[in-house]
Amino acid sequence: MDKLEPLDHCYGTTLEEIERTLRYALDIVSDGIWDWNIRTNHVKRSPGWYSMLGHPPDSLPEDVDTWRSVIHPGDFERVMRNFQAYLDGESLIYAEDYRCRCRDGSYLWISDHGRFVEFDEAGKPTRMIGAHRNIHRRKMAALALQRKNDELLALNRKLEGLVEARTEALRQANEALARQVEAAMRLSETDPLTQISNRRHFERSLHGEWQRFQRHGHVTALLMFDLDHFKRINDNHGHQIGDRALVAVSRTVRAALRDEDCFARWGGEEFIALLPETDQGAALLLAERLRLLVSQADPSLPLGLTASFSVAAMQAGEGIESLLKRLDDGLYRAKQQRNCIVGC
Repeated sequence: MDKLEPLDHCYGTTLEEIERTLRYALDIVSDGIWDWNIRTNHVKRSPGWYSMLGHPPDSLPEDVDTWRSVIHPGDFERVMRNFQAYLDGESLIYAEDYRCRCRDGSYLWISDHGRFVEFDEAGKPTRMIGAHRNIHRRKMAALALQRKNDELLALNRKLEGLVEARTEALRQANEALARQVEAAMRLSETDPLTQISNRRHFERSLHGEWQRFQRHGHVTALLMFDLDHFKRINDNHGHQIGDRALVAVSRTVRAALRDEDCFARWGGEEFIALLPETDQGAALLLAERLRLLVSQADPSLPLGLTASFSVAAMQAGEGIESLLKRLDDGLYRAKQQRNCIVGC
């Protein structure tokens, strides 16, 4: 068997020619190549590399420091860190995009890829080859797009913030308006002196309860009372004492009633209460209890208070006007006697 000839002799091509061919091929697929002899720190760069950065061929020192000197300061730490990670075997590839300084002082975005191609007997790398590509246009377009996206994101966040602030302001305004409406409604239904229901509110409550009575027949009673000799109080002691008496009586009676009972100032010194689910007998017992409480409403007043009461329960087929007239007539009779209760 014939002895094998070296590869270069077999094909009639020297290793130098093979490398030159590879460099030509690399120049076609890249804008510049570099060849680093790790043992000597010598770096050979292709003419395309110099041309890409605006330098005459072979016009810069052929070492690693030349490469370091052209890297943008803003990219330098990242590139060095990742390059060292490849040298130390911590990373399987070396591939970075960064800016290189051109001869005129401007910076050009390039893509840099490299790998080990030769090793010594111990397996340590002795040679590394890499290729640069000019990606400036693509990178600038990507950065411009990123800036636009960032601007749009910032604008969206600003708009969202404005919408959120506007929504919150609208919510607060609505809540304030609701509170105002509620306060206005409360004022429209409340007697300003005694802070109990006024006649308007009572009449609306009475109408609703009367309709419920017509549909379902639930027992309901009304109670009306009038402070005895109230004009004498105002004439002898002044309206301030009279108002104090009205407030004290209202507070005392309201505390003795249920939440579902509607208690109102009917006019002047007259008061009325709507008592759902209460029959005539229970209403009379309540009236007696309230009659005693009225006399104890404000012991500091210059004279004692008494009241006359009328009690009436709703009756089938009876209208509201008839019911109120019956109650009013009963109160008239009670006032003839003073400090008593009349059921009607």
